Amino acid sequence: MNLNYYEYTCIKNSKLPECWQSQNALIEMQNFLQENWKQRSIFYNDKEISSKQQFLDFDGQKNIYTKNYVGTISFKGHQLNIFPRVFKTNKNDNDTDDLSLSMLIKNLVNWIEFSTKFDYPYINLKTDFSHTNDLQELFISLYVRYVQVALERSRFYKYEEKTEDLSTIRGRFNLKDYYCNKYAKSKFNKFSCTYSTFEFDNLLNQIIKYTLKYISKLSKTNTTNQKIIRKILMRMSDVKDQKCIPSDCDKIKLSRMQNNYRIILSMSKIFLMNSSSNYNVDNNESFCFLFPTEVLYEGFIAGYLQQILSEDAIVKVQDKEILSNKVYYGNEEIDINITLRPDIVVNHKEKGIFILDTKYKETSTLYDLAHNNRLLNEEIKSGDIYQVLVYAIKNGRSDVYLLYPQFRNENIELTSFVVEIPIMLDGKEKIINTHFVRLPIVFELNDNKTKENLTKVLLSLF
Repeated sequence: MNLNYYEYTCIKNSKLPECWQSQNALIEMQNFLQENWKQRSIFYNDKEISSKQQFLDFDGQKNIYTKNYVGTISFKGHQLNIFPRVFKTNKNDNDTDDLSLSMLIKNLVNWIEFSTKFDYPYINLKTDFSHTNDLQELFISLYVRYVQVALERSRFYKYEEKTEDLSTIRGRFNLKDYYCNKYAKSKFNKFSCTYSTFEFDNLLNQIIKYTLKYISKLSKTNTTNQKIIRKILMRMSDVKDQKCIPSDCDKIKLSRMQNNYRIILSMSKIFLMNSSSNYNVDNNESFCFLFPTEVLYEGFIAGYLQQILSEDAIVKVQDKEILSNKVYYGNEEIDINITLRPDIVVNHKEKGIFILDTKYKETSTLYDLAHNNRLLNEEIKSGDIYQVLVYAIKNGRSDVYLLYPQFRNENIELTSFVVEIPIMLDGKEKIINTHFVRLPIVFELNDNKTKENLTKVLLSLF
């Protein structure tokens, strides 16, 4: 059973697959998501400090609430696909009948390709995954390519301790064993020794080999992945076959020089964890692959700006600025820096600094906002405006830009919508022009046309 829902939607218990509806099943699902929550940092930093999983909310009525994470959750043989709100045709559209997982993956690939918030080294997402129609397959493809590149750059060796009887002393000699066992039995030339060898056959490589064999069963239809896995397994023929469990990954200690294997180890743990019998029924695999939409949106817009303004401007993301370093407690002056982190700062060669703040929120058209005071006050929050005003004052700018996403299939909006906000600065009134902008970011029928429209809107700001 496949369930398609948007972000921030309540899924009634009666609409869930039957094997998900019981309280015990929902607790199992929460535990499953909790384990995946701990590993999410290998893909992105969502700035979420909570140690409790935030992928889904569970209420006392056994209902499930989707939040601001999009992607797929497969659990006990059934799948929940969570789509971005911008896939709606308008704010009140909740129909998901025409949504497909291939459309979601297509947009994820396009957004991540430009994003400054995601790091997939050595991998061309657009080339490798443009025809992928399964998020689990995408995750498998990422894993096998990471392993492939890591082995090509440097195979992982580790000192492993061995204890065996030798005819010559090597490493640490067990004197007690010699007198109690060997000497007493006239084995004068046998010495029990413990020594270290630099081994390719170590626990990390055993985990990788076991994981590759496991995912090869999941990826039977992808001939490219199967071919890469076979080549890797041939290179790892000296590594013994050893059944591994998620806790084995916690036994591995890696140095800073081995960061590429740190990602592989975390991804291995996710696969091993999702293969655990605790979350499987009748060999139906459980799987979780979710992205935070705010991070996707901000990273995509910033990366896209970096591309189209590469010759004309420097684009910085979440650039740290000192707001104040004077803090007072009573008469005591304390040296503490209070910092600002505007989403995007564009330093244009000819036109100076532009401050842009991405807001992943649903809004009506700019025309409707400009002509309907109720809509404007409902959809544009004062906190969003106050934040960019501080950025403007700090940088001495008279214009700031709030960037909202458009819904799917909407026409581009090039007509400006500007709100003049007066503020008092040094006893004088200063006007800050707050520009509201809506961006076409959904890729559906024509990718080039979407990019052309997005480029038009963004360049119109400068």
